[in-house]
Amino acid sequence: MRLRKKLLVVAMIVAIAASFAAYAWITIDIGAGGKNQGAPSDVTENSSDTDVLEFKAIVNGMRNVDVFVCVNISDGLTEKEAELIAGTTFIHVKGEYVWRRLDTLTFDDTQIKAHYAWGHDETDLGHIYDMTADLTTLQIIVDHCF
Repeated sequence: MRLRKKLLVVAMIVAIAASFAAYAWITIDIGAGGKNQGAPSDVTENSSDTDVLEFKAIVNGMRNVDVFVCVNISDGLTEKEAELIAGTTFIHVKGEYVWRRLDTLTFDDTQIKAHYAWGHDETDLGHIYDMTADLTTLQIIVDHCF
């Protein structure tokens, strides 16, 4: 049983490292093109390329967090994109080392609402995390317990 847990931890570390490497590669590739990703016009331009959107998250009404997500929402928001925005925000706010379960996800082309249960291990999913993302202002409101 201990070996299985160690293998799971190693697999999670490899997955996290790979995702960071992919994100870094994408942002470096986009930056090399000379495109100004911070300008709001980049978010709304009609292209098939993925944009790096910069969300401003307000956590529990006190802390501000910048959340960068590689998505193209100019052609409408898909469930996969909504889940990516919600999940990336969760990781930026709570970190990668907490257990989480996405309980509800509702979205349209202007807003995403997500509710997670989270905890310090799989038996401790009694904590709450609620997120509302406004896709027109790129602002996210997060409320969670500690």
